[in-house]
Amino acid sequence: MSHKVLTTARHSMSRIGFSALMAVALLGSAQLATAGPTVEQLSDCLVKSTTETDKKTVLQWTFVALSTHPDLKSFSQVTDVQKEQLDKSLATVLQRILVEQCSSQTKAVIQAEGLQAVGDSFQELGRTTGEAIVKNPEVNKQLKGVLRYVDLNKMVMTFLTPDVWNKLGVIR
Repeated sequence: MSHKVLTTARHSMSRIGFSALMAVALLGSAQLATAGPTVEQLSDCLVKSTTETDKKTVLQWTFVALSTHPDLKSFSQVTDVQKEQLDKSLATVLQRILVEQCSSQTKAVIQAEGLQAVGDSFQELGRTTGEAIVKNPEVNKQLKGVLRYVDLNKMVMTFLTPDVWNKLGVIR
């Protein structure tokens, strides 16, 4: 292959990887309203092909990626060596899944919907990873801890209007 073809291919693959990584990092909680069937098939393959170890790698990498934000840095003590190791681990996972396990689905998405759609396919994986995080007892306890400081009376008075009460079956 010529140098120009290889450079173009590397650039394209880096765009795919970047899109995928960002979707994973943001845990893609939103559903794709306009996802075509090829994106849905790739999403399904990604979820089915991801092992528990892979999910752990995705979770750890996501935490570290988010912890690099200036407002979050002080909450993390991750070293540069650990970051590099997680980058390598996630790259291995992504490459294995996209190239080996979901190759035909990845090709179909690129051909039908373009490179960006490959990253979009990771939203379902992000959603399932996010659900697993919230199901963890320690994380759930932390999330519930916020309720100690929320004025529930104020919330009820603000949002549970007579209309809402009536819809709930309580006539007011």
